[in-house]
Amino acid sequence: MKYIVIALVLYIAQAQVLDERYHTTEELYQYLYELEQNSNLSDWFLLDTIGYSTQENIPILAVKISDNVTIKEDEPRVLYIGQVHAEEILGVEIIVSLINDLLFPNENIYTHMNILKNYLDIWLIPTANPEGLNVVHEGLDLSFRKNKRDFSSDGPFPNGVFDYDPSIGNDIDGVDLNRNFGFNWAFGDTFLEPDNSDYASHYDYYKGTHPFSENESIAIRDLALRNDYVFSIVWHSSRSGNLSEKVFSSWKWEDTKESPDLNIIKPIADQFASNINTEDGTSTYLSVYSGSRNGKLHDWFYQQTGCIQYLVEAGTANLQPDSILIENTIERTKPSMLYLMDRAIGYYADASQLTGLVFDINTGQPIQGARIEILEHSGSILAPRITNEFGRYRRILEVGTYSMQVTARGYVPQSLTLVANNSAITNFDIYLEPAETHNINIQFISEINELNSFTGKLSNTFGDSLFTLNNSGHSFTLPEDNYELSFEFDGQLMPWESVFYLNGNRTFQVPIIEASHQDLIELSNWDVFNGSWSFDNNIITSQSSNYYENQDSLISYNWMESGVVETPNANRLVLKINHKYETEWDHDPIKLIISTIDDSTIAQKMWTGHKWENYEIDYLSAISNNSFDQVKIRAEFKTDPTVNYRGWKIEDLSLHYINDLFLNTDTEINTSTIKLPFQISSLYPNPSNGRFNLELEGFDGGMLNIKIFNVLGQEIQSIKLNQVSKGKQFFDLNLNNLNGVPTGSGMIFVRVETKKEQVVKKCIIIKN
Repeated sequence: MKYIVIALVLYIAQAQVLDERYHTTEELYQYLYELEQNSNLSDWFLLDTIGYSTQENIPILAVKISDNVTIKEDEPRVLYIGQVHAEEILGVEIIVSLINDLLFPNENIYTHMNILKNYLDIWLIPTANPEGLNVVHEGLDLSFRKNKRDFSSDGPFPNGVFDYDPSIGNDIDGVDLNRNFGFNWAFGDTFLEPDNSDYASHYDYYKGTHPFSENESIAIRDLALRNDYVFSIVWHSSRSGNLSEKVFSSWKWEDTKESPDLNIIKPIADQFASNINTEDGTSTYLSVYSGSRNGKLHDWFYQQTGCIQYLVEAGTANLQPDSILIENTIERTKPSMLYLMDRAIGYYADASQLTGLVFDINTGQPIQGARIEILEHSGSILAPRITNEFGRYRRILEVGTYSMQVTARGYVPQSLTLVANNSAITNFDIYLEPAETHNINIQFISEINELNSFTGKLSNTFGDSLFTLNNSGHSFTLPEDNYELSFEFDGQLMPWESVFYLNGNRTFQVPIIEASHQDLIELSNWDVFNGSWSFDNNIITSQSSNYYENQDSLISYNWMESGVVETPNANRLVLKINHKYETEWDHDPIKLIISTIDDSTIAQKMWTGHKWENYEIDYLSAISNNSFDQVKIRAEFKTDPTVNYRGWKIEDLSLHYINDLFLNTDTEINTSTIKLPFQISSLYPNPSNGRFNLELEGFDGGMLNIKIFNVLGQEIQSIKLNQVSKGKQFFDLNLNNLNGVPTGSGMIFVRVETKKEQVVKKCIIIKN
């Protein structure tokens, strides 16, 4: 037994040795510092410290290679990252070799490399995890994956010891940097969560205490936000071998929910993957969809910045092969990296891309932050795609005709139709006209002399502006647009809110007055009709578990309703909610409704998407020339059959009501008791690639028929829905396959029928 133990120890010791071909952190950094000191490279090479590691404060180095390298030019940018997970060190060598090729090209690639350097800003990060790289090279743990963030086994707080285990997956210390990004972070592993797969990696995937808790993640995030990268690669390796030699595209969740740009991202990934031969030489890498949601870097990059980033699993389960296979892997991966750079500038590759500058038509100055929306590739899940400091927009596309919407704060929106083709990049400059401005006058009516100042909030699609006012009159000059204006007063004073479109001068008389109110946060105030609504510690949650469940029917939804709230002689109501929510964008809306006791809607407001970090106050207001006297409050949460999140948390919900004596002098339009006509209020996006969001207003409840017709008037699909509730309704229409027949490009008509009414909307499907 003694000799067996000795032999096992010797085997482990021998196993903890890397081929000398791999660069240690010290060797890598020395190499980069020497390049920085090379005077012959001063116009081409820039070394930038983009941050420092979390535990040991090691610099994180990024390389920029371009002509005029010290100047940020109006050029496309790419970013290649060699290593994020400590043990996956092949990527470091891939990036170092690419740096060498770009700086010291041989005669066979000299012209190509110079073209790339002249027309691109090329950014390269050999290691984004120098702490982990040191752990591997020091022979402590060749299977180490994370950074070295110090934790105690008793909880995620420091104990002053580096707790690691040479066996796979039992390292207590460290955060998986590829689970630490803010997009879908909630679904990553908690501290010391065991891995349930057969491979049993155990604690290797810890997401951190909060999104961007790690300096390494922050460094990459901030670099990405400073530079509008077009393409990016992050190199990984699969220790299990299950994911080896694959290229992952963002995203396809639960086999149904695709990213808005997937039919652009995936074909490029297919071409990218076809440029890398497999290790055994029998095939090429496989292009696949990314299906997980757990804080990964490549999903955040695409969702937040618009950069198309690919996660590539290089090599096989042999994570740290010998020098012969290292060189072989490097040579096989080079064509793919060059292909993406060529694709960015249209050099001997598909050139389909829309680009241009956005200017102020009067001054000729570029507009930074203008929003560029391609309606065929849009959705609220995506952060706005905006112009950079040069006023430049860039959108990689497939060949086709596209509908572009251009908006900017203070400018008249502009709609365009542009064509992208393979032969050359489409360059189209846009000139926006400043919007007409109007005055908002605010007059406060108050008998409370000691009220010196208070906070107001003005919001539109471009964001919120907070301001402090005293109780004298104030005026603002604002461009024509939709706005929400609200005021929060202390104590029992009536909050005030108005939603309006500013197309002329407006005057608002805001009463500062004590109001009656009813707190609605307690369970006793509500009747739960459907769903597992939870009431705990004075917080209402949309479900009792951590994540809400999806519905198995498009017409089923969770809802609860308050008892009758007495509001005698009140002509102004304000429902105040302090809440946070995390729902699937566009598909799982939450809604508050103020209704009469006979269920006629007085006012409603809907939210969808992610606002989970902090509780935020929102208002829902209603006014009447008469009085309301009695109302009810309804909370709804409608989910579709796939993809769920953390739902809805309500910390405070209260109804405030007064008799506003100055209501008739307020220029607000009275919409409180008008019945909306039955209509398709939105069919979006339109044009579309075949998926539409249908919004109905003014529905009286009951049966609905949704019928699809072609341009010849022939019915090609019918959807019958029974017992649909009254009021505003939302439906997801997937018209890519009608009665078993794939849909091509063209015009179709959507007709919605009730027993008494019908409405029709035209829509266009564009297949690229």
